[in-house]
Amino acid sequence: MNEYLELAFRSVVTIVFAASAVGKARAPQEFAAAVREMRVAPERLTGRIVLAVPLLEAALAAAVWVPAAAPWAYALAAGLTAVFTAVLVSVIRRRIDTACSCFGVSATPVGTAHVVRNCLLFAVAAAGCATALAGGPGSAYSAHFPEALLSIFAGACTSILIIATDVLADVFSSPSEATSRSSS
Repeated sequence: MNEYLELAFRSVVTIVFAASAVGKARAPQEFAAAVREMRVAPERLTGRIVLAVPLLEAALAAAVWVPAAAPWAYALAAGLTAVFTAVLVSVIRRRIDTACSCFGVSATPVGTAHVVRNCLLFAVAAAGCATALAGGPGSAYSAHFPEALLSIFAGACTSILIIATDVLADVFSSPSEATSRSSS
């Protein structure tokens, strides 16, 4: 059973981190602007951050599939997500009105929904680490193809919800918040 949970966790980490890496790589100027607007790193480091973060995310998306590296990849994914969450909380507390550009171009201001999204992703990465450490390599996937497919499907559905945070935040925001965002 653990191997199917881990397969779902691997799917989530892979899909979310790969989508994030691709979104940032496709819109590096927007990601750089978000990093500058968040004011969490010196301006001189912005270029390095814009280069390093998508590369690290892409590496982690792949590394969770390497059995010997999976526990470390999950741990690093959880750590990176914790850093991202701390940045978002800092932005909210300082009342900085900016989009996170986590998955590319976005007009949705950083808010509680983004913190909740990151907490969910952190929990998935931490649980993936725990199951990877407890279960060893999952070699039984082919023997139970329907269960493996269901695990991947559950991971993909969870990933879509995580990636769609901006859309969901807009849908469930109050009409006054949506009006003020569209008029600015």
